[in-house]
Amino acid sequence: MKKIYLILVCIWLVLLSGCASTSSKISKAKASKEIDRIKNETSIYSNDGLLGEDVLPMPNLSIYTSYTEDKSEDGLPYYEEFQEFNVPMAMTSRVNVYIKYFTETVPGSTQLWLNRSNKYMYLVKDIFIQEGVPSDLVVLAITESGYNNRAVSPVGATGMWQFMPSTGKIFGMDRNFWIDDRRDFEKSTRAAAKYLKSLYEQFGDWFLALAAYNAGPGRMARAIKKHDTNDFFQISSNNTLKMETRDYVPKFLAQLIIYKNYLKYGFDAPTNLPLLFSTIEVPAYTNILWLADKLGVTHDEIRELNPSLNLPLTPPHPYKIRVPYNKDNEALDIISKADEKERIGYRIYMAKQGENVKNIASKHNISVDRLVKVNAIKTSNMYSSRPLLVPYPDINNPEIDKYVYTALDKIDPVYYKVKRGDTFIGIAKKHHMLVSDLKKLNPKVKVNRIRPGQLIAIGKGGFSNSKSKNNNSRKKTLQYKVKSGDTLWSIAKKFNTTVDSIKKLNKIKSNNINIGKVITINR
Repeated sequence: MKKIYLILVCIWLVLLSGCASTSSKISKAKASKEIDRIKNETSIYSNDGLLGEDVLPMPNLSIYTSYTEDKSEDGLPYYEEFQEFNVPMAMTSRVNVYIKYFTETVPGSTQLWLNRSNKYMYLVKDIFIQEGVPSDLVVLAITESGYNNRAVSPVGATGMWQFMPSTGKIFGMDRNFWIDDRRDFEKSTRAAAKYLKSLYEQFGDWFLALAAYNAGPGRMARAIKKHDTNDFFQISSNNTLKMETRDYVPKFLAQLIIYKNYLKYGFDAPTNLPLLFSTIEVPAYTNILWLADKLGVTHDEIRELNPSLNLPLTPPHPYKIRVPYNKDNEALDIISKADEKERIGYRIYMAKQGENVKNIASKHNISVDRLVKVNAIKTSNMYSSRPLLVPYPDINNPEIDKYVYTALDKIDPVYYKVKRGDTFIGIAKKHHMLVSDLKKLNPKVKVNRIRPGQLIAIGKGGFSNSKSKNNNSRKKTLQYKVKSGDTLWSIAKKFNTTVDSIKKLNKIKSNNINIGKVITINR
């Protein structure tokens, strides 16, 4: 009876997701052989944070040379009765490969991800439900980052949901000297929910929407057009999409199955408790580590609650932070009784590019050594215009100073000192860069007139320079007529604005827009 039930379920899944696309099946022996091909060398997400967490290994996605034999089929290992899902499910050979990988090859990492996910899962599910997105998609944050707010991919995607700067901006996440909202577990989750929802509305299929989340909607749309099919697995049987994207959906499905059945696969119940916190608004430049000391909580605890902050200081305007649950009134009382010097712990000085560091130190009556050590200054003259945190001579907190140094060390670009015989093109080649990209990093450098000893920026800093939010100038607008294939996301990207901005300006309630509609866009 159970076998008949499983066969019926398999048939239903095949009809639902349209997964059959080839004539031959991968045998159990071949599926087992593919497991052996998974290398222990993994793609690593670098930990761009200061919480001291171990860097998490992620599986090598390049484990297949061909996708021509992948189809939904029964009789493979691990296929049993699963709990109810609210996203489409397909059981393919690669899903089984990943189930075995996560349960047998890297069970320690899988358990760690399960533990960490429990801190945020209730909050993420709540936001997804509010945004009208299937709650099973909360597992995608395990696929993306192992629920690590400070994960950074080799290409710069950051946070739990691995947003690139451009996509993050479209969905209203700020990134500047003071903050990176892509690391904020609430803001990034809401952005991820809206993005996933918009992708589903664009493609009408969750497998395609998930693949587009990884590859980008433009690349996914071109793949659909090229192969004239909306079947993700049929598209994956070709080499149009990158290997990472072709394996992205099977990887997610495997982790979803494991998450809903972790005890069955031999994992322990998550040990981490859900994060509980209260939110308060604090004045500009409030030092959260000073506040943690006053509240009697650890620096790690308050940093974990506020991962978007690049520094221990909040931005130069009133800003909402999280404090441990039920500590809100106590925190507000502490802040109200402290003067500015105590609350901030530093003087904020806006240094200009080329300004002499020794003169700045003298102006503030502190040693050059201390100014340099706190602000991670690498040259005798300021390489770029940016804020400096100038310590007070009578306030000494080495632990906070060290934290500031570690954060600010990412700001000034990595630079190369020109040697005799160097050329601009040669420097670009030496550092595996396009000449055009090197020019963008060095807009004031005369390409044909570089000299020995000159500093050439060869890498971007961690954050962009801060810009004032006080802009009283009137915003200019333009009118745009919606064309075939347009989405709110694509229009926002085209005009360097946000989806929310377009919806608010045009009083649009859903993510759907009609062809021919004229909308107003802020320039």
